[in-house]
Amino acid sequence: MEYWFQRIFLKTKNTALAVFLGQAVLAAASATAQSSAEDIDTEYFDVGVFAGVINIEDFSSDLVYGINATFNTDENFFMQLNYLEADASLSSFEESQGKIFSGGDRTFRHFDFLVGYNLFQGELFFSEANARLSSLYLVAGIGDTDFGGEGSFTYTIGIGYQIALTRDIILRFDYRDYIYNTNLIGDDKYTHNTQLSGGLSYLF
Repeated sequence: MEYWFQRIFLKTKNTALAVFLGQAVLAAASATAQSSAEDIDTEYFDVGVFAGVINIEDFSSDLVYGINATFNTDENFFMQLNYLEADASLSSFEESQGKIFSGGDRTFRHFDFLVGYNLFQGELFFSEANARLSSLYLVAGIGDTDFGGEGSFTYTIGIGYQIALTRDIILRFDYRDYIYNTNLIGDDKYTHNTQLSGGLSYLF
């Protein structure tokens, strides 16, 4: 009889121990998963402002400013929306022949949708103990340009470099070429309107 009670007691004890150990393992796994999830950077979206100089072909080089929004689809690719404006000063042709257009038509407005690819990713070292993530990237896309009373379908290509100043702040330097067909001066032709700019973005 005593042997039978001992078997029951040991079996019950082993079962309780197994249940306890199982619960402990599950709790540890859950805590690890939660900790890992908290460590994963889920900030894929950023918005920013930029300013620089744009060379409007056949016209002048002028101050340009704008806003953008970027969605990072993964480590290599991203999508970006841009809007910019610049007030065109008189071209050499207009200085001798008079203004071709005036008022709001002299504001160069451009909107585009771009796809970007991070060509080279690495770290920029300001000092031995101070490294910042950086990336050299290419962009290309399509958009619309409104200038001189014309609305023109536009191709955009460019290259840029970005540095993560902090976890949330990104510094960008960009070169863009806005290519579209126009006949504002003479016959129809494709113009290359190049831009150099720098900007700051906030990562959400």
